[in-house]
Amino acid sequence: MQFIIGRGGSGKTAYCLESMRSKLFAKPEGAPLVLILPEHMTFKVEKELANTPGLHGFTRAYVFGFRRLAQRVLLETGGAIYPSITEIGKRLLLSRVLSDNLDTLHTLGRAARQRNFTDSLSRMIEEFKSYGVDAKTLQQAAESMTASALKDKLTDLALIYQGFNLGMEGHYTDAEDVLEVMEQKIADSSILRDAEVWIDGFIFFNPQEMNILREILLTAKSVKITLSLEAIDSVEHTIDTSLFHRQWKTLQQVKRLAEELDMKAEVLELTAPIRFIRANLGHIESNLFKYPIQQFAEVDGVAIVEAANRRIEVEGVAVDILRLCREEHYKWRDIGILVRDSSAYEDVLQAVLQDYQIPFFSDSKRQTIHHPLAELLRSVLEALRGWKYEPLFRCFKTDFFPVTRSQIDLLENYVLEFGIRGNRWLMEEDWSYHKRLSLDEDSEISDENAERLAQINQIRRQVMLPLTKFAQQIKKAATVCERTAALYQLFTDLAVPDTLEKWAKAAEKQGNLAEARQHQQLWDNVIQLFDQLVETCGADVMTADVYEQTINDGLDGLMISLIPPGLDYVTIAPFDQNSLDNTKAIYIIGANEGVMPRRGRAEGLLTDGERAELASLGLELSQGVGADNFAEKYFLYSAFTRGTEYLWVSYPLADQEGAGLNPSSLVQRLRELLPAVKLQSLPLEPLPGSEYWSIAQPRQAVAKLAGALRAYRKNGFLSPVWQDVYNWALKDETMNPVLKMVTAGLFDLRQAEALPMDVAKLLFTKNKRLRGSVTRFERFRACPFQHFAQYGLKLKERAEFSFAAPDLGNFLHASLKAFGERMKAEDRNWSDVKEDEYQNICGEIVADLAPKLQNEILLSSAKYQHLLGRIRRTVERAVKRLIAFDYVSCFKPIGFEKAFGHGFDALPPLTYSLEDGYQIEITGQIDRIDCMEAENRKYFLVIDYKSGNAYLNLIDVYYGLRLQLLTYLLVAQNAAQKLVGGKTIPAGILYYFLKNPVVSAKYRLSEKETEAELTKMLKMPGWILADSEIIRQIDSSFNFIKVSLKTDGEIKQTGKNNVKSEEEFMALLGFVDYILSDTGRQILSGEVSVSPFALDNKEACTFCPYRSFCQFDRMIPGHEYRQLKKMGNEAVMESITEEAATWHGLKHN
Repeated sequence: MQFIIGRGGSGKTAYCLESMRSKLFAKPEGAPLVLILPEHMTFKVEKELANTPGLHGFTRAYVFGFRRLAQRVLLETGGAIYPSITEIGKRLLLSRVLSDNLDTLHTLGRAARQRNFTDSLSRMIEEFKSYGVDAKTLQQAAESMTASALKDKLTDLALIYQGFNLGMEGHYTDAEDVLEVMEQKIADSSILRDAEVWIDGFIFFNPQEMNILREILLTAKSVKITLSLEAIDSVEHTIDTSLFHRQWKTLQQVKRLAEELDMKAEVLELTAPIRFIRANLGHIESNLFKYPIQQFAEVDGVAIVEAANRRIEVEGVAVDILRLCREEHYKWRDIGILVRDSSAYEDVLQAVLQDYQIPFFSDSKRQTIHHPLAELLRSVLEALRGWKYEPLFRCFKTDFFPVTRSQIDLLENYVLEFGIRGNRWLMEEDWSYHKRLSLDEDSEISDENAERLAQINQIRRQVMLPLTKFAQQIKKAATVCERTAALYQLFTDLAVPDTLEKWAKAAEKQGNLAEARQHQQLWDNVIQLFDQLVETCGADVMTADVYEQTINDGLDGLMISLIPPGLDYVTIAPFDQNSLDNTKAIYIIGANEGVMPRRGRAEGLLTDGERAELASLGLELSQGVGADNFAEKYFLYSAFTRGTEYLWVSYPLADQEGAGLNPSSLVQRLRELLPAVKLQSLPLEPLPGSEYWSIAQPRQAVAKLAGALRAYRKNGFLSPVWQDVYNWALKDETMNPVLKMVTAGLFDLRQAEALPMDVAKLLFTKNKRLRGSVTRFERFRACPFQHFAQYGLKLKERAEFSFAAPDLGNFLHASLKAFGERMKAEDRNWSDVKEDEYQNICGEIVADLAPKLQNEILLSSAKYQHLLGRIRRTVERAVKRLIAFDYVSCFKPIGFEKAFGHGFDALPPLTYSLEDGYQIEITGQIDRIDCMEAENRKYFLVIDYKSGNAYLNLIDVYYGLRLQLLTYLLVAQNAAQKLVGGKTIPAGILYYFLKNPVVSAKYRLSEKETEAELTKMLKMPGWILADSEIIRQIDSSFNFIKVSLKTDGEIKQTGKNNVKSEEEFMALLGFVDYILSDTGRQILSGEVSVSPFALDNKEACTFCPYRSFCQFDRMIPGHEYRQLKKMGNEAVMESITEEAATWHGLKHN
């Protein structure tokens, strides 16, 4: 027996391979030559041995891991009676054991419900088996203890362990069982009998591996074991924190084993650092963890880099890789990237390397939880629990259903709009839910809606047919076998294997071989999951919830191990298990504090203290987290010494949220060891002179050009390099479109070109008529692009099944209309209604309207039914105040929700003639029109209901931002003959609040004081005629309007802003005439600029739903608000009067 020791890079693996080669050349046939390695190293080393020049193959040499060796030995000698259980099978079996014993567990019962708990249990049982601890031993240890948490935990673990063994007995073996059987069969194996054995790459051996090693020593001719170790007699190795402490302990254990077997153990120490071609790398290996610091003056072969963030860091790595390949003639396969924090780097590494067209392979197992097949399996089981929106559409969007994504989007929009869930999915009848424009609209479905509904129902039936069939089968199923068979049948009905094969071929055609193999392998893995599930607990009767949890446990354990898709690629690997020894260039990324060295991991099911207590009872297990923390130094040492020619170490200064990150202490250590190596910095934007980092790849160079051009706009300097990039991209056919896209955003001044007039007319008119409500014209005045987005492009936010402010407004409007029409039908004044009667009427109205709103949303849940009660109280308060207003007002309603320009018995629209026969038609609906006759003159009052806040001021009218009430007044005036049979005079325009405001005060108010505050808050804002008598006729109590009179009949100063003379009303109406006509002209001229207004603290963008679409951003030059000039009321009224007079003159000339 011989130990071959040496530091990293001293050639231990090379020594083993060279020994095997020399024996193969000397004697191609003969006793076996066996090299045993950690499983992850076998592929690379066997390939290296096979590629030996002049060897032309071999028959007596073998490269194994312990598990592959066990398979080979048992294949030859027998003993593999039962099939091996997979990791998925173990988790499924443990899930079943937990379910069976959930009520019996003491301390692990709560943890048993946590996701991935079976993974922790599986690893714990593996450790028990590796250390020769059986369930009986655990139970005995528990019984020997006094009452404690550890006693309860051991009792639980023993119960689970026993249940696991019973499930395995007579059915399966796992990897640890196979190793145990192999131990007994080694003596009978011709592969190891009189063989020469080399064991390389191990840090330590667990008790099970030590037992196997004993048998190999007794059977083989010679055994050579390599360990990373130097000076075995050094007392430093006895210290737990020393670099090679673990290897030294392993050597002592194996030496004692050799002594027990009466064997002499020789030691061969390799001292020459043959790995390192660059002296700097050899210096790092010798001195990284050695004190005092030994400085070295060389600069070649090492790069230490800080980057603004992880994306910039990885881009720097990509650029440097391209440099090595282009300038130093490296192959992709000569390069490896070591990642410690894979969760932080996995996505960004993949994205950046693809962007830079660098072929790569990730040398680690891949989780499958985000693959569409895994999502289908998970979501289809969840969907059965109530047919809810989320799982159903996760299921549909896996692309396994016979519909397109656009059809799924249509169905999803419909389902969200009408709140469809539950058994409505299973209805045999067609869905017929459709949107009503108002609550009093009839239920007839338009042709357009009917066509849409037919399409929706067809899509629904296509996606639900396989799910309905599956649900029926699951309903009949009781056992695991029956449930799994139903799942498999669903996958067959959906043609899942064919779809995966199609995806694999498409990925292969695009050159993405890894993705192609992932699709192919995952189907095999899922079938294996089903097989293991049926074999482990197929006859068990399992509830749907437990079955779903068991499937999820199995999915969490599904991992894909892919073979490299080619011969030349950059390898991405984790620190702890990789095969990057002797790679020319190593990139270590993410060298941050807390990552290198890594902060201590969680202790697992057994804490270090509990492990120590078990050891005192003679029950040996691994030393746990403490030992792992001590071994951290060696993992870092191993990673930093794998390269032969080049080492890159980098770290980001911030994470994806912008939070600061500190460099690892190892970075400072490297800088102290190699003071001549300068720290390189990669900022967010390339600095002058550092353009090299940005132009390594064509598309990325053009993308980075945008940053250089932004800097150029600020400081007026553009590097000649960037000038060359710009000129090259301008001429290159491939890059020119990319350049245009990059510079379009950079130089965009948001001055959108006007639409051609003929296009605008086609877009906005029908039969040469521009129709719309006054709100449309207000929107144009606020921002022409906002109008274009809504009325030209017809963009709108996705409708969802919810009760929002507009729904409340519609409901309250409809309620008051219904009350008013009932009064009119009964020929009664509002003031004739008594309190108990109006409450009953309101209750009837609310009950009648509630089912008509948004697919019965107010009846759909207890929450909404409670809200309906609050709405009823709001309706009652609004009606109560209107009844009280009717008592004190001589104005009486003559119209409710009076439509103009559309509908039955509607008033005429406002119309304006334009050039070429085009017309503007203003349509809408007036909430309420009141009228009064005095001294043979008829006055009318327009009232608009508001469920939110409202106000009226001249400046908003002047700029066309608030025209609604004046437009309604203009419509009523124009239709006076139809309304009251003659000319009328405007008495006022008012907003009436439909709400229950909250009264707040510094002290408790009496009921009377509260009512007074409410009356004050609910007074109607607006403008009324500056005529004392008319003011009294509108509200003799002055409790409903914001105007009151002095004893002498003069209007109080507090109400001056709320009154207008008859002349001013006429001027305002004339101005509205002008502004509406002018707005229509501008719309048809093609004006669509992104030009939002700003006035005082009001901005058009505040509630605009199109802001993300127009991309208005004041940080970008050219993006400015259209600042409206602030003026006093007198100046505004003067301007309005002048412009109205001018318009009137032009109109009649």
